[in-house]
Amino acid sequence: MNNNRGSYGGYQPSYGGSGSPTIKNPSTYVQKGTEFNDRDRLNDMLATEKWLTDGFNVFVRETSHQELHQDVLRILNETHHACRDIFNLMFEKGWYSLHPEQPSNIADHFQKFSGYQSQFPSHSTPSYNQYQSGVGQHPRDY
Repeated sequence: MNNNRGSYGGYQPSYGGSGSPTIKNPSTYVQKGTEFNDRDRLNDMLATEKWLTDGFNVFVRETSHQELHQDVLRILNETHHACRDIFNLMFEKGWYSLHPEQPSNIADHFQKFSGYQSQFPSHSTPSYNQYQSGVGQHPRDY
């Protein structure tokens, strides 16, 4: 992969009819047909890596054996890196584009979700006595 062009490659902002720029590199031509081409393979690989990271996230979160936890955590990290490498390659070839969010939409979502803060449990750390009395459940008591 060519990492000399910065974190987003040599992308060219493209302005479609919506007025919102699309961040995308010029697309590399692939033969269209019924057979898998390089773009199809990379799409499949990216979907597989995303699926694997989801599974490994659950696995590492629920593993109680320390050495197994460390091994799976290392594999999870490698899988995330592989996923990122595939994304970067697809982006470099122009097969993955980004759509920057409009500041007004960001502000709207911030407003919407900041109202949910009052619904979250208290950020205070529960005491050990709370677990002994059965009021709360310790994370490892499942």
